[in-house]
Amino acid sequence: MNVKRGKSFTGRVGASLALVAVLAVFAAGCSKSESDSTSDSSTTTAATAGDAPSDASIKALTASVSGGGASFPDSFYQAVNTDFNTVAGTERVTYAKSGSSDGRSQLSAGTVDFAGSDSLPKDGEVFPSTVLFFPTVAAPITVSFNLDGVTELQLSPDVIAGIFQAEITTWNDPKIAADNPDATLPDTTITVVHRSDGSGTTNNFTKYLTAASPSVWTLGSGDEVNWPESTQGAEKNSGVAELIKQTSGAIGYVDLADAGKAGLSLASIQNSSGNYIAPSAAGVQAALEDATIEPNLTYNPLNGAGAKDYPITAPTFLLVLEKQADAAKATTIKTYLQYVLTTGQAQASETGYVELPSSLAEKAIAQIDKISS
Repeated sequence: MNVKRGKSFTGRVGASLALVAVLAVFAAGCSKSESDSTSDSSTTTAATAGDAPSDASIKALTASVSGGGASFPDSFYQAVNTDFNTVAGTERVTYAKSGSSDGRSQLSAGTVDFAGSDSLPKDGEVFPSTVLFFPTVAAPITVSFNLDGVTELQLSPDVIAGIFQAEITTWNDPKIAADNPDATLPDTTITVVHRSDGSGTTNNFTKYLTAASPSVWTLGSGDEVNWPESTQGAEKNSGVAELIKQTSGAIGYVDLADAGKAGLSLASIQNSSGNYIAPSAAGVQAALEDATIEPNLTYNPLNGAGAKDYPITAPTFLLVLEKQADAAKATTIKTYLQYVLTTGQAQASETGYVELPSSLAEKAIAQIDKISS
């Protein structure tokens, strides 16, 4: 028993150090990008301190609310919720990751008060009232891998599509070698790891491949797709990351936070301009600046046209019903959203995400007034 505890502790320390290393690079990218863009504050600072709820208003809340859904933003929400609940003096807000599809299903059934989702509702999904979309942060979907002797890779869209369709099956395949002329690639068999649950991360990853590799990618896009039988599935981003970590030769798509915790290597992805871009804060910010914001505040930053865009940049949203049955819960939700979009944005770079441009955050803050009981 003592040995087991010691081994577990070592694993936790190793994972923590790996995450710190990844996020240090990511945070440095945030700092550099912000200092390079000070002439346009609308694209760098999420919201002003004047928009933030006061500590007194948070402490005065009388109702607790629960949310659930997307695992992609879970690290961010947990950090923000800890801060918010500390101010409140009690646990006013909770969030349980279960996948985007499940989050929307729970919101429809009324078993959560708000849902996290990286993808939009599908045709046929019905909710008790109009759904409002609140963008919160953005982040890269990494293509993470575990390959002995190789820590750096460049991958083009057609090669990624071939790998995840199980058409490219060994690491020394000529197509991978063409993307990596200076790498020594082993003949190790590739093990593709994907989400087994309905996932916004899957939706965005496959939507990217549909756009970036239309001549190769044939599996379509959605929260779930029909993966080849030779591939392996795992629940949530954390499950995919752990399975990659445990499997030599594995590759999968994972949010930055979970990839960092697992100590995985991250591929640089060729964008639509032909540049190989590592998953970085600067690359995500560039993709955000190139995205078109829809009237309902949804947007698609995938496969942008900018030379500096990280091409697999994913948005994430909190979905809230416009009409609330409980006035006290409505007040808590509105105060919480205001906090997430202002004070809470400081947690973005600390947890592997990029805060919203202020122009988008301000639109989201203005939309909070639509929530009523």
